[in-house]
Amino acid sequence: MKPMSYIDRIHQWGRIWNISMLIIMMMFPVAAGLIFKALPDSQGLILGLIATAPMYWAVGVVETFTYIPMLGAGGSYLSFVTGNISNLKLPCALNALEQAGVKSNSEEGEVVSTIAIAVSSIVTTLIIVLGVILITPLTPILQAPV
Repeated sequence: MKPMSYIDRIHQWGRIWNISMLIIMMMFPVAAGLIFKALPDSQGLILGLIATAPMYWAVGVVETFTYIPMLGAGGSYLSFVTGNISNLKLPCALNALEQAGVKSNSEEGEVVSTIAIAVSSIVTTLIIVLGVILITPLTPILQAPV
């Protein structure tokens, strides 16, 4: 059996993690509904999905065909899980590609794009954690009358 190439491993792990995250994200509303005995009416849920799902599907298809050539496979899988693609991930990836002097459709571009998106995801998470930690001592100051 020949070893898997880099891109084959990216696709294998990307699919695994995207499906895993989809399941995890769907588990919260289901668990909350079961715990609090507040499951939605099935007819209302279906009507709501019929009204909104086609719009999200259309956007999802357009974004997939738009972003993948620029971000590469690894960057796309990572971006689709972490979100905020057009405002943060895409500019980071494109800037990193430009600074490295590589094309987005090359193997080098694939690696540079994936690293840039991973770093932007980590930095975003650290900033959110820092904000959550720092808001506690600042709460009395922010709630004080002017």
